[in-house]
Amino acid sequence: MKKPDTHMSDGVRGQIGSFRRHPVLAWLRTVLVCLVALNASASIWLIVEFDGQYTEGVPAPARIHALAGIDDENTLIDISIENSSRFFVYQLIRDDVEPENGSENPDDETTNEMPVDDEETDDESVSQLDRARNWIKLSIGLLILIELMVAFVGINPWFRTIGFLAVLVAFIIVLPLSFIGDNPNFASPGESPNSEVEEDDDERGDFVHEEVGFDLGLRLGGFEVSMFYSGYDLGLVDEENRSEVRENPPEEGTRDAASFVKLDSSLSIRYGPAVVLLAILPILWIISPSSRPFQLQNDESE
Repeated sequence: MKKPDTHMSDGVRGQIGSFRRHPVLAWLRTVLVCLVALNASASIWLIVEFDGQYTEGVPAPARIHALAGIDDENTLIDISIENSSRFFVYQLIRDDVEPENGSENPDDETTNEMPVDDEETDDESVSQLDRARNWIKLSIGLLILIELMVAFVGINPWFRTIGFLAVLVAFIIVLPLSFIGDNPNFASPGESPNSEVEEDDDERGDFVHEEVGFDLGLRLGGFEVSMFYSGYDLGLVDEENRSEVRENPPEEGTRDAASFVKLDSSLSIRYGPAVVLLAILPILWIISPSSRPFQLQNDESE
């Protein structure tokens, strides 16, 4: 029985290692990294889709579909409503609900107003999405700069990890949160995606005895959240009965029980194909590890 030739296997491994560090392969890696990063910066970044259907209550079976696309410059939002007549009838027949412990003196609101600072208004003029776009462009520029410095200057290749993590954080965390921050009502039926959230939303209590559930799942290039929401809409309850409904759910078969509304929905967040393609960068770095900078190799060849 022959023993394995360790010298031959070491030689093969040495040839593979030298090929992986060949200057031509290193040049190709650097060019591909820069092209992939630049392509991601100029393509669509995020696709957010909301699909919700009322399954119980006055607005059922109205269905709302909202789609948003985000790139390096624009945010496009499209909203469509199926069986819209039931939904608009629901909006018309419901009443606005006053805060349970609201102030009786309307002058109180004016006396409590605080002066607005010009600097704060200037900061608010820059949307969170604009800040996220700047972060993404900066992180991609940093990643390309580090890759070029690894190739031509010979800095430690582990610095590429910093640039790559900065890009991941910008796309996976900062961008979705910034979109939600600028469009808090995107997944809220009956509200415009760009409308502002009212300051007294927590105090109004339009819905009582609420139940909320959600399930998070991964999908190709993103993730999806399945949700359901139910509760009794006080805007559909007679004003004299609202205090009682706040305390206890109405009995089935009563008029107030018709205020029950349930919405089943799903919210999916998908990243653009060019953004998903960034995942091949670590593979390129493994296939072609960095060796000496190109300039030193050229000098030695001379």
